[in-house]
Amino acid sequence: MDSPPALNWRRRLPGGRSASATHTERAGALIIGDQMWVGASSGAAVYALSRKDGSVQATYPASESVESMPTVQGEHVYFSDTAGDTFCYTLDGELVWKHDGRNPILVQPQLHGSVLYTTDVEDLAIALDSESGALLWRYEHRKDPTRRSQLALYAAPQAVVLGSANVLFGFSDGSVVSLNAETGDTNWTKRIGEGAYPDIVSTPVAYADDVFVSGYYGPLVAMSQVDQSIRWRVDVGAAATPELDVERSVMFHPGSDGVLRSVSALTGDVLWTWDSETGGALTKPVASEAGLFVGMAEGGLALIDPDTGEQLWRFVGDFVLQGVTATPAIEGRQLILVTNAGYIYSFVRP
Repeated sequence: MDSPPALNWRRRLPGGRSASATHTERAGALIIGDQMWVGASSGAAVYALSRKDGSVQATYPASESVESMPTVQGEHVYFSDTAGDTFCYTLDGELVWKHDGRNPILVQPQLHGSVLYTTDVEDLAIALDSESGALLWRYEHRKDPTRRSQLALYAAPQAVVLGSANVLFGFSDGSVVSLNAETGDTNWTKRIGEGAYPDIVSTPVAYADDVFVSGYYGPLVAMSQVDQSIRWRVDVGAAATPELDVERSVMFHPGSDGVLRSVSALTGDVLWTWDSETGGALTKPVASEAGLFVGMAEGGLALIDPDTGEQLWRFVGDFVLQGVTATPAIEGRQLILVTNAGYIYSFVRP
């Protein structure tokens, strides 16, 4: 994808229409080969679709709606749903195992070796055996009693595996917690998030000896993996994961205020800003040869120059495009966009 794309097809997401006039589609597409896997807020399943035209090629049933991206590894697909259940299917559609949960799960399960990690919206982290679905351990985070806010967001970040022994989770009181990957024992806890919504819903990003962490209202910090000290801080927040350019040591931070920022990973200096002028949260920026594609919760899709922050292209679409919460997906010359109006769009480089 080395130039602005053109729309080549649009299709309603499978699973039926939502009963709500406005709703959110949180699950982006996972593209592998000639297929893509998506969930839908109005369908209790994961669907394998054709990249050519969006037609349904396989269905993997769930207990309730699947509002996060699945994980496909080898001949298996793993995903969780809003009933709190986690599933493993063969790609042929045979159920291998199901683990029963209790609260909605809105994050892609993270597979590391033979262990599957996930977190629900009520601050419960679990580790499952990927072959059997057996529970290996669980960690229920106790919220900091000094934080009186009850305004927890309906979201959670993905687990982040640090090295071979530690896995990092973020929680609704603004805390990040490192757990032993094998036992679930606590290594350390650090409070980061501040404000009315201190929730850590943006997945932390590891880089060299640091971890970049954002609260929803802020701040964004570079935290040492060694002693959890804060190297630098920027008073901005995020609902989605930053994109890291390792070669240039630059992070593209999608603000919950609708502003995309280029931030030096070494110093925290803000190099440029791009304002979507929507005021709504941005999706994770997706890097391509054409630039950074970023969706807007209260807008459409934009293409931004990573060097200058200049807007190169913007897609607003017709009345059915009601904003974008799910991360855009790019593979080759195709870009797939899931919108909050319940449609999936395919763009291609002309």
